[in-house]
Amino acid sequence: MRIGILVAVLGERDAVGTDVREMAAALQRLGHHARMFASASHGVPAAEPLAAMEELLRDPDAVLIYHFAFGWPPAIDFLRRARCRRIVRYHNVTPPEFFAEWSPEYEAACRAGRAEIDTLAALDCELYLGDSPHNVDDFLAAGVPRRRTAVLAPFNRLDHLLTVPGDFALLDAPRQRKATWLAVGRLAPNKGHLDLFDAFALYRDYCEANARLIVVGSRDPRLVSYNAALMERLCVLGIEADVRFLSGVGEEVLKAAYLSADALVSLSAHEGFCVPLIEAMALGVPVIARDAGAQAWTLGGAGLLSEGADPARVAASMERVRQDAALRDAMRETGFARIASEFAPGVLERNLGDLTEAFR
Repeated sequence: MRIGILVAVLGERDAVGTDVREMAAALQRLGHHARMFASASHGVPAAEPLAAMEELLRDPDAVLIYHFAFGWPPAIDFLRRARCRRIVRYHNVTPPEFFAEWSPEYEAACRAGRAEIDTLAALDCELYLGDSPHNVDDFLAAGVPRRRTAVLAPFNRLDHLLTVPGDFALLDAPRQRKATWLAVGRLAPNKGHLDLFDAFALYRDYCEANARLIVVGSRDPRLVSYNAALMERLCVLGIEADVRFLSGVGEEVLKAAYLSADALVSLSAHEGFCVPLIEAMALGVPVIARDAGAQAWTLGGAGLLSEGADPARVAASMERVRQDAALRDAMRETGFARIASEFAPGVLERNLGDLTEAFR
């Protein structure tokens, strides 16, 4: 079967770009002829130009999979004109209110992206494929019949992350300090870094003075005021010397960061899936997460959930993880089992094969 995968921008390290590339590779292994189309590519072999997709759009036996993560009007036009079968692969669009205080540009872009949910729903595509039930709910609310929805977790590189050696050159030696917090994800208002800093400062003051926090994630130059607010909060709390930022690192350094951590702490207020949760679970790293968005579903009972981001609750959760070996062992075993049953690359490929069979 001829399958086109459409994305606005194909990136190297972001979750959407990984899903696109690994999905294309899985479709090829399943015997399909899969091609990627994008308006631009960054850090990866270029996808085909959008103009090359026109023949596929006219083929009623072909399938087009559009990866939707932000507003992109050209995709609406392609889907509207397409005579092939159409799948909307939804990675979630962050609600605009998270950016209202920080960036009018981002707020407007997110508002436009959220508006496209209704537009895409009205196109009556053959399938709306969410990363999680949380994402599917957006299209159900827009009127898409449940029979035209499905859930497929994002493709990932867990197998590679498990096999690459950890590169500790940018970090202190593992366990050199008594407690290590880890956060993974781009620096954006919905990710909860301000709440994270408050919780870490409380932990450092009352539980472990030598604790450190490693933050792996890129800064967005369009979020100048938010980035400044993060640095100001560190100074006010007096923890700037205990927080290490890593940006643009490869998988070897990322793995080292996970293996150095007592727990991954995700206080994000909005997540459509949250790939760092499954990376931590695959590596046996305990997880503490805010019960928001899809995070509870992704964890599936393999981590500690916090209602809201109360600093005392989060700090107490970290201390409980550090002091309770039986709890750590249970979290690891539950995490390993969830990865094996739901998120391992082979499982995702098999699930994708089941979905594509319906289009033959």
